[in-house]
Amino acid sequence: MSRFASILLPLDGSPEAAKGADCALWLADAIGATLHVLNATAHPLPAGDALAHLRAAGAQGAACVILHQPSGSAEAAVLAEIAAHRIDLVVMSARGQSAHANQTLSHRLGSVARAVIERSPVPVILLPAHYRESLPWTSMLAAISGEAVADKALEAAAQLAGALRLRVTVVHADYRARAAGARQFGGYADAPHHEVRHRLEELLRPALAGCAPDEVDCVGDVLLRGGEPASVLLDEAARHRSSLLALGWHGSLGPGRALVLKQLLDHAECALLLARGGEHARARLKVGSEIE
Repeated sequence: MSRFASILLPLDGSPEAAKGADCALWLADAIGATLHVLNATAHPLPAGDALAHLRAAGAQGAACVILHQPSGSAEAAVLAEIAAHRIDLVVMSARGQSAHANQTLSHRLGSVARAVIERSPVPVILLPAHYRESLPWTSMLAAISGEAVADKALEAAAQLAGALRLRVTVVHADYRARAAGARQFGGYADAPHHEVRHRLEELLRPALAGCAPDEVDCVGDVLLRGGEPASVLLDEAARHRSSLLALGWHGSLGPGRALVLKQLLDHAECALLLARGGEHARARLKVGSEIE
């Protein structure tokens, strides 16, 4: 049985928000999950009319789809539904109706999406502005950094990959590393590089400790890349034609914060799986200084 038994899809009737509908429907069907479609509205409609209005007509008649039309703000409704229905995963577009409003981050992230990713207690699959739908998914990419939030993202990616029977490529990006391009664990010949390999393997252990053996088996290549993290992740996602890129973040989009996530929101063409954590994370592994 999949660990992701309940998926939440917030919709507001806009074309931007509706980009998440096909992805969420496919995912729910692929892993046998119940899909909860949410539209916060003061004027609820019959289910068929509501789904048509929300541009999710494909959900009509599906046994695994439940429609919710609570009143109140969309942000509060999403967080309330997560708790009320024991949601395991949220799928949503990065932008909805608020994408056209004149506000900070409006081009990359709508107000509801921002509130959800900053406060959701469960992982969120976010479809960025340049998302290009390609279903079914074929592979995943996960970033590791030595931080607890990255562990959470890799764990979620491995568990989701196990349900979908996909492979996960793991990448550690470090701007100080002198490695040219991507190096797999088996590609190092001398002692310093073997030391890096050992350190990277140590990074994986806490992230995969809660995973079942079949989920751990989904983790394939583990790569070390030198360079700026966002550029490395975008490059590897393109090179592997990744359907989903998983990363952890600390939950704040304020000035000077979440710079990697902001760049991915601006440029990524695949879905982003975000796992949020607190501020008390493990120290980051400084692999760059190990390569002499």
